[in-house]
Amino acid sequence: MANLSDLQNAVGGARLVKCGDSFDGDAPLGRVVIDSRQVEPGDVFWGLRGDRSDGSDYAEEAFARGAAGAVVSRPVRAPGGCWTLVVEDTLHALHAWAAWHRRRFSGAVIGVTGSVGKTTCRQMIQTILSSKYCGTCSPRNYNNHIGLPMSMLQMEPDHNFAVLEMGASGPGEIARLAALCRPTIGVITHVGDAHLGGFGSRRQIADAKAELLDALPADGYAVLGEDPWLVRLRDRSAASTVMVGRGRDCDLIAKEVVLGQGTLSYIVRDVSFEVPVWGRHHLTAAMAATAVGLRLGCTLQETADALRTFRTVPMRCEVIQVRSATIINDTYNASPTSMLAALELVRDFDTRGRRIVVLGDMQELGDEAIAMHRQLGGQAVSRCGADLLIACGEYAAYVVAGAREAGLTAGRSLACRQPEETLSHLGQTILPGDVVLVKGSRALGMERIVQAMQTYPQRRVA
Repeated sequence: MANLSDLQNAVGGARLVKCGDSFDGDAPLGRVVIDSRQVEPGDVFWGLRGDRSDGSDYAEEAFARGAAGAVVSRPVRAPGGCWTLVVEDTLHALHAWAAWHRRRFSGAVIGVTGSVGKTTCRQMIQTILSSKYCGTCSPRNYNNHIGLPMSMLQMEPDHNFAVLEMGASGPGEIARLAALCRPTIGVITHVGDAHLGGFGSRRQIADAKAELLDALPADGYAVLGEDPWLVRLRDRSAASTVMVGRGRDCDLIAKEVVLGQGTLSYIVRDVSFEVPVWGRHHLTAAMAATAVGLRLGCTLQETADALRTFRTVPMRCEVIQVRSATIINDTYNASPTSMLAALELVRDFDTRGRRIVVLGDMQELGDEAIAMHRQLGGQAVSRCGADLLIACGEYAAYVVAGAREAGLTAGRSLACRQPEETLSHLGQTILPGDVVLVKGSRALGMERIVQAMQTYPQRRVA
């Protein structure tokens, strides 16, 4: 276990302040926490500076909650037996501490990125590898310049693998993350329109994702989803590269793909897979995870057996039964690509009721925002067959306009400004057998709609 001396040497140029005679500098360090409200006894509080506040201002609160020490950018008061490490830049120090963990790590480091599907793929890789090996995986949405190093702190010398999610909203970000974590395996699931406003075009998004490939060593391994933009990157890396999907040009091919109610079935090299997920769009993630498993010594049957135990990440195509109606909670985030995948899931749903879609804004689309929201409304009709559409957010009117242009009547399409405005309409509308999709960008908090729907009285959803 790492101790305070290791930390002080790793960050360099830090001033250690010990408080009291009971201080034990050789004691193992506790977990690193960046939110003072989440501190538990023995933790190390890391005071990061944000746009609106300085984490060092909350060090005393962290000590009051039992923190053993704190990394801060200025001197703060600490109780007896505790310590503070004063550094010039706490974020730089966090990266240095993460790099120290990486230097001690000899297992496989799998970097996962993509416009859509990266979190599901990350979890599928972890499901497969943890069935045979010991390792770690990025928690929640830890995929940026703060989340990635926080994830790296979980890497231990005796681990066989670490699965690290890598996100980006602009060029160069993945390159910087990859330089920090030095992946040996890189996975790119898909190139879509997410964060289009920060990149400018799909070509630039593809180039940004390719930064992961550029970081791989010659003896590394790259896995690409079947995507026209990724085909162009097939020879980009010095590492061995495979493409996964359904096409004949893929290196690992899924055949006889069947979407059931909550199960995605297919065959790879005569081995049958049954993955408990909703939607055929999960195939790329499952196939990419399988390729990683094969690379690291799992048999094809072992990957199939592991994926049978996979559990969907909350708020990502999470299917919930509310009385006798079905709610598809896909509220974690939204992009044009993921919206279309969710709409097609609703279309494929075997239901005796109606198809109702509640769609929030898609953010960071730049100059294409209006056109893409209007297109989304049309897709709700043409690609989903929605019987009722409720749009909410800044671009709701454009979604509704697109739906009406595609033939949905005014009585079956509604625009709301805030998610809460949809609740009265849904409460009066939902009937037994209906399927309701709720999806939108993270900032809208669309999960509040799902939470409220779960409290609807029996007479509404029998």
